Amino acid sequence: MRVVLDAFLPFVEWRLSPWEVYGLFFLLGSFVVASVSDVKHLSAQREFMDVWWAFAVVMLVVELWASEWRPTAPLVLKWVLVALLGVLSHRGVGLWLRLATADVAACVAAAMLLPPGLVLAFFLMLKLLAWPAAKVLARGRPAYPFLPVVSMATVLFVAAAFWVGVVEA
Repeated sequence: MRVVLDAFLPFVEWRLSPWEVYGLFFLLGSFVVASVSDVKHLSAQREFMDVWWAFAVVMLVVELWASEWRPTAPLVLKWVLVALLGVLSHRGVGLWLRLATADVAACVAAAMLLPPGLVLAFFLMLKLLAWPAAKVLARGRPAYPFLPVVSMATVLFVAAAFWVGVVEA
């Protein structure tokens, strides 16, 4: 039994390193600014999306470099989960959420900072927050600004990391 638990432990890691928390704070700042534009105009500036995609790519390269270009199974699982849930969340597919490309970019950027277990929890949190947000933010429109949902989920993950004490020193 212990061997089985040890084999799955890297996949359910719930600790965030300080640089992961700092990365979430950086993204949170951009999410909040973009959320204001999203709420006002139902669209954030394209530059935000470009920064979020670039951030996700940089995180991928940093993780590859840190693993000496030999990614571990948890890293590969995380990347597969982020890519899969990102695609399933795009409005073109819409099996998980029905998001614009910029919203998917924001979700992917934040998820790239999380271990595999938290990637799943993050996308679940997005789904759970989407329903009440749609009721509040749609105001009779068929679409609603989703970046406030991403901002709230990110705030909740950062707060939970500090509250539960799972931030590594």
